Amino acid sequence: MKASAAQADRLHGFSHDLRNRLIGLQQVLERFKDELGPEERDELLLYGEQQYFKALREVEKLMDDLGVARGIIRPEPQQVDLPALVAERAELLRFRYERKDQRLILDLNARAPISSDPRVLADLVDALLSNASKFSPTGSTIEVRLLSQADRCILEVEDHGVGLSAGDLARVFERFTWLDSRPTAGESQGRGTLARAAIWALALHGTLSATSPGVGQGCTFRLELPG
Repeated sequence: MKASAAQADRLHGFSHDLRNRLIGLQQVLERFKDELGPEERDELLLYGEQQYFKALREVEKLMDDLGVARGIIRPEPQQVDLPALVAERAELLRFRYERKDQRLILDLNARAPISSDPRVLADLVDALLSNASKFSPTGSTIEVRLLSQADRCILEVEDHGVGLSAGDLARVFERFTWLDSRPTAGESQGRGTLARAAIWALALHGTLSATSPGVGQGCTFRLELPG
């Protein structure tokens, strides 16, 4: 099927942008053939990483513009003991916190039985706990609170890590977007985890939001689910 004029124009723009990102990556690879000092090496790695994630972001934008559905989630609700589920996921991820000598404080005293999909919910909690550890320094404290308000259950994950600028906050749930925040111990960053988490929250008829006082002042991610 032949592309419409609008589709052809969009694909032309996409191919141009993608070629630029690939050329940038090629330039990085060429420079690594030479002997590099530590500072220049780090700058090149950062530039290459930026080009890589910007290329992925261009693909995501194209799929959005063309209305391509992906990652469709069909939850299978059942009764879930939310405090027990969060405690279980925290225990399974304990190795992450111990590796960075981080302290995880759980305040799960609120009674929060809900109807939800435990598999999707477990993935969502894992994403929030892993993200908090990744962007928090060694020896820091991460707090997890469970609240019950009227017909809503609220899970908050607060860290005291690298924080987010106002610009980053506006893009934090965009898949493969480039943010200024960096993991604190060189961990890999897929740049898609929080975007998937936000989609999972919507699939569970909830919302996921983020707040931060600013760079270097930590973040709080707030998951709200129907009670």
